Amino acid sequence: MRIVRFPFRRFLSPRWWCRLILRRPFSSLGTLLLAFLVGSNWFMHRPLAQRENVRVRSPRLFSFLQLWGNATADLTDAWGLTGHDATSSGISSLATNSFLDVGFPAVQQGNPHAPKDLVILHKKGFTIGYSPSLRHPVWVAYRSFPYQTAATNPENRPKGFRPDPDAPNCPRPSDYTRSGYDRGHMAPNLAIASRFGQSAQEDTFLLSNICPQRPGLNQGPWYEMEYRIAEIWPEQHATIWVVVGAIPDTRKKLKGIDVPTGFYQVLLSSKPDGTLQALAVLMPQTASRHTYARSFLISIRELEKRCGLNFFPNLPERIQQELETTEATRLWRTGFTGIFRVISERYRSYSHR
Repeated sequence: MRIVRFPFRRFLSPRWWCRLILRRPFSSLGTLLLAFLVGSNWFMHRPLAQRENVRVRSPRLFSFLQLWGNATADLTDAWGLTGHDATSSGISSLATNSFLDVGFPAVQQGNPHAPKDLVILHKKGFTIGYSPSLRHPVWVAYRSFPYQTAATNPENRPKGFRPDPDAPNCPRPSDYTRSGYDRGHMAPNLAIASRFGQSAQEDTFLLSNICPQRPGLNQGPWYEMEYRIAEIWPEQHATIWVVVGAIPDTRKKLKGIDVPTGFYQVLLSSKPDGTLQALAVLMPQTASRHTYARSFLISIRELEKRCGLNFFPNLPERIQQELETTEATRLWRTGFTGIFRVISERYRSYSHR
């Protein structure tokens, strides 16, 4: 008697399922999987509060939906087939491409999460809101824009990090040695070096621009956002205003340096017709390396509540209201070539970046 064994290993293989759909799209299993992929994609475009509710009630179901939903949404979002953006129209005052047009982050008075001490440090290509008590930046602002030839090769990194003589109570390189944390750039080496040259690149290696970041976060979804901002999105958006920063946790210290609970990136772009487009992500310190960056989307207004800052305060109140209260449910479009480059970079060795 012949014993037929069910192919469990194939059943758990995404490649096997893809072949099944391509070869037999209307079979019962193929239809079931197709329905699941569409459903998980739809789920990952729901507002953050709804997804969090599922995560609390059923963590396993949430993990499964997130894994498949983000994988498919990364592709459908690349062409703008799914999700929506946070946009606002009716402004034409950003022609100078200066950060003064939109404004550096402002402290929210009365917010318990607002930073208590900030020293503003102007560097070539970026500006730092540094906290002497936390010993790391609270926010860093920079611009990304198209370039033909890199001002300097970002892969020719400086030999090491160094203290910033302009930053009070600045850490030393040895404070991070064998700590288990990466020296996480806020103003990224990639975008700054390619656009502003070697001296600006060296400034990104000042410890006033560095936060303690877990390797999984720093080398995974955090870098994915940096890559999209530097190499993909300027081709479609021209100038991009970026504010990155940290959510402090005064309970945890690394040789006197606050270890943040999470990190954020807030983006704003202006189209030739005057339309503004914005998005924000908030990534926990514990994020794993292979987590999709899109899974951390959050509304700017909710992010402001958590960090005690007002982003882009120089924009008219109506524009701020429209951009900040709308929660973008997708990252900006990349197109076929762009998403292929993102995926290739995602699996490239971090040591060569």
